[in-house]
Amino acid sequence: MDEATLHLSQADQETQFPFMTKQVVYIPDQNSGSYPNGQITFDCASLSNSGKFIDFNSSTLVIPLVMNVAITGAPTAVSIAADVFAASLKSSFTTLINSMSVELTNNSIVNVTNFSNLDMGYRLLSGSSFEDMQNFGQSIGFTKDTAESIFYGGVTGGYASGCGEQNNLLGESLFTPAGGWGATSLNTNKGRLQRMINTSFDPSQKAPFTSAALCSAIGKNYAALTTAATKLTNATYYILATLPLRILHPVFSKIPLMKGAYVRLIFNTNTQCSSAVTIAAGAYSTYATTSQNGTFPCMLSANTLTDGALLTGATAATLSLGIGKSVNGAFSHPTMTSCRLYANLFEMSPIYQEKYLEMVPTKRVVYNDILSFQVLNVARGGNFSQILTNGISRPRYLLLCCQIAAAIHGTAALQTDVNYTAGVGLLGSPMNSPFSSSPITTAPYGAISNFNVLVSGSALYQSNINYGFEHWLQEVRGSNAINGGIGLGLSSGILSQQDWEGGYRYIYVDLSRKASQSQDDISRSIQIIGTNSAAYAMDIFAIVGYEREFTVSTGTGSLVI
Repeated sequence: MDEATLHLSQADQETQFPFMTKQVVYIPDQNSGSYPNGQITFDCASLSNSGKFIDFNSSTLVIPLVMNVAITGAPTAVSIAADVFAASLKSSFTTLINSMSVELTNNSIVNVTNFSNLDMGYRLLSGSSFEDMQNFGQSIGFTKDTAESIFYGGVTGGYASGCGEQNNLLGESLFTPAGGWGATSLNTNKGRLQRMINTSFDPSQKAPFTSAALCSAIGKNYAALTTAATKLTNATYYILATLPLRILHPVFSKIPLMKGAYVRLIFNTNTQCSSAVTIAAGAYSTYATTSQNGTFPCMLSANTLTDGALLTGATAATLSLGIGKSVNGAFSHPTMTSCRLYANLFEMSPIYQEKYLEMVPTKRVVYNDILSFQVLNVARGGNFSQILTNGISRPRYLLLCCQIAAAIHGTAALQTDVNYTAGVGLLGSPMNSPFSSSPITTAPYGAISNFNVLVSGSALYQSNINYGFEHWLQEVRGSNAINGGIGLGLSSGILSQQDWEGGYRYIYVDLSRKASQSQDDISRSIQIIGTNSAAYAMDIFAIVGYEREFTVSTGTGSLVI
């Protein structure tokens, strides 16, 4: 305290003016309002020709989304309080992104890698603080789904909450020990409910303070219901998904202020998708999802008054997500119909510009890029040994995300997967489910034992990892935390060990330790071995992060060879 007081007293309080102006401008995408395959393309030539310094670290992608629940049959009379909570997006707008391409002066600096959202989601979970989630989370659609509320029901069970892996219950009730483990309040996905306060906002319930027209004018997310003869036919959600570029890829936080940089961005999204759900006697009986890349970014609520959807009497519901307009074309976003890229442009004062270009004429940018791999249908109790890549230099980390195997998801009794019996009712991966919070959450209690990583044939761990607390304390907790999570009083990461064990069991491995730069530059193979100690078969999705670099001119934005 005494040192801090002295330091503050000695600090220079001179006013400085490094920038003369700051302008926030946006450019529209090149799609002209058409997104048949969910791809979004930006040509940033107008930014490079502005003559100003571009700050990509604070730039933001905005996607106008129209999420729609179309109902067939004869649902009971509309209940405003319940039906606006019929659907939501999954945790974080990052689930909208499958892969991306970034070109700087016509040179690729980011790989097109499927399932990039797994890496984005883990970085949010392990690097954010609770304060970040509280004051910034709603801006990026991010709240942590409750891990203990994940449960399972086969397609033959006739559940009003859904089919297969589920985490969509909203109704809160008081906890009582008599209810047992997993009962009452532990069944509620509180994180999903918190997100829906934003996306399920009902302006009709807030009159005269606001209205749908006012929400449209200012770009506020809101929900609207459509009825016919007092029967609910559509629940539609108008959402502006804001995604800071630095959340999507680390390269954007490393690129310096620079002039004249020609950048081209391509985002391959998980939008333009739909899931058709059949309903019988008030229960969801099955679903069929059509998606671009194997990930469905929306969730349908349970068919009960207390959990957000009152569809009793309906025979089917189709949940879809489109850009600019609904997939069926019936509803258009009232605020904007195409995507935008908002960028900060700075004009430096002459003195500071001269100093900046003299001190930093070129900038070496070092960042992590990723590759993705899959190890599918690992049997319960089965061993796996998989070479992910035969050669990669500068590896920095390995991230494994386990999901219930697509080959058995939907079976009546999940634990009886040893025969791998294909048949009626298989649903595919939970990542493609309208009832699951996957892919941000992982396979519930999806443990891996006897785990090790072989780098060029040499074991990374002296002895195989068997117990959860070993991996949690030694690798996961400090992976993206401030100071590795060592100190108390200042920390980051919003997962607890219970969260991790219950529904966020990512396996993280630090691959950055090397003896020298020359050793780091050697191309090496990476192999994973272990045993599936979950009660069911699992699919393993693997992300390998590795270091890349380039040098760019801050005055012209061109790459320096």
